[in-house]
Amino acid sequence: MLNHLNILELSNVLAGPAVGMFFSELGANVVKIENKIAGGDITRKWKLANEKYEAPSAYFCSVNYGKKHKFLDFNNQIDMVLLKDYIKKSDVVITNFKHGDSKRFQLSYNDCKTINPKVIYAHIGGFKSNPKRVAFDVVLQAETGFLSMCGTQNEFAKMPVALIDVLAAHQIKEGILIALLKREKTGKGCHIKTTLEETAIASLMNQSSNYLMAEHNPKKLGTLHPNIAPYGDIINSMDGTKLILAIGTDKQFVSFCELIKLNANIDFNTNQKRVTKREELMKIINDKTSVLKSSWLLENCHNRHIPIGKIKTVGEVMQEKIAQQMILEEMVDGFPTKRIKTNSFELLN
Repeated sequence: MLNHLNILELSNVLAGPAVGMFFSELGANVVKIENKIAGGDITRKWKLANEKYEAPSAYFCSVNYGKKHKFLDFNNQIDMVLLKDYIKKSDVVITNFKHGDSKRFQLSYNDCKTINPKVIYAHIGGFKSNPKRVAFDVVLQAETGFLSMCGTQNEFAKMPVALIDVLAAHQIKEGILIALLKREKTGKGCHIKTTLEETAIASLMNQSSNYLMAEHNPKKLGTLHPNIAPYGDIINSMDGTKLILAIGTDKQFVSFCELIKLNANIDFNTNQKRVTKREELMKIINDKTSVLKSSWLLENCHNRHIPIGKIKTVGEVMQEKIAQQMILEEMVDGFPTKRIKTNSFELLN
């Protein structure tokens, strides 16, 4: 539906390329400019131990679907003439230049606007507080509070995807879509920008409000939720399968207690009491569930509308029908590649 749009991607790693792939999945013409001197996007070399040396990395392929790849040298005058021609024809330019590079290469918003007055220029930076710092996801997770909340008392844990990059990509996608709507009315382009740091802070959501309103500094709770119990709590089953609960209401809790034949007494009849006495509660629950089959627990909880889930591996998820239907395939550098599509919404008449 966006085959009339021309997108120029001057970015690498994950956040910027994820924005480009969003538009390519919707039919836009996306041209990705890669650094000829450096061998292209750095993630081409981010390979698992068992990946083929000559093939593009799975990491690179995950966010670079449906694009035309052009290798240019920004210090080469002939290549820069070609690049400026791309800018002139583009509706949107996506960048994640390091501090100072956009001016050094004469590819700032003002430079691009001179070439194409209607261009929408979208930039993803690293640290708003110090633009000169090198920004990678795990450092952002550490410095914006995420690492302090993840893991257990003895271990830190990061989100196993570059979560801050993914969220920053969503911020920029939303900004671009709004800018396109604005341009329909005004005929003018604009400059959109965010940083990984601002994105991460904006994404703290209820945890930031917990601190701002109740001075609650989150502890490392693993899968647990500081405000709700049993929510994120792991339960055992007779066959050893681990299940996770997400009970958010008193009604759901009473129904669960009836199912596993547990007396929901006065000690646990409100969420706040369950949060306060979480450890005691989970010992009682696990005594009951450890003699029940996981398949029986799942089926009966689903039938009673009690939120519960099986803890699955990525491999298990990829074998399921819904994941199989979301696979996108294409040839990259002569090699067959696969990735999961990034757009999971549908537009229905």
